[in-house]
Amino acid sequence: MIKSEPISLDLFRQKKQEKEDQRKYPAIMVWLNCPRCNTIEFTEIVAPDGRTHKCGALVREVEVEIDLRAELMITEKNLETINQLLEKNKPNRLIKLFAKSLDKALHALLISEKSYYERLLQLAKQAIPPYPDSIDDLKEQLGVREVNQLGLYISDFRYKPENRFEQ
Repeated sequence: MIKSEPISLDLFRQKKQEKEDQRKYPAIMVWLNCPRCNTIEFTEIVAPDGRTHKCGALVREVEVEIDLRAELMITEKNLETINQLLEKNKPNRLIKLFAKSLDKALHALLISEKSYYERLLQLAKQAIPPYPDSIDDLKEQLGVREVNQLGLYISDFRYKPENRFEQ
């Protein structure tokens, strides 16, 4: 005789939710290096036939698989941190020269981070929910390589891109 146990719908839903909470959204980003100009850039557009730089040189490319969900979560946290740093810097107008140069650097960093975030959203083409836990609890899973002096998280993808082109 076969033993049968009742199927718990709540248990089924819970397992399904746990699986969805840990689901990765794989994507490909590409690091580009122009050997003539010695510039390094990234793009979300894969060019299987190669590409040339504006100077006419053939660009070296390295495709990197990323977890889109993790990159979005890290970038959102970085944007939040930069905005907090800008708010903290507002009262420091007593040291005007230093405050202005810090403001300029933070604004440039904010623009760069927003640009990266927009590229990730273009790559996603859909709404991607963040991981349910905090970023500090998920550092290993998200691929956080380091936290810099400003408190910004550096992911595996963005960590020392120049090393990807060494042979």
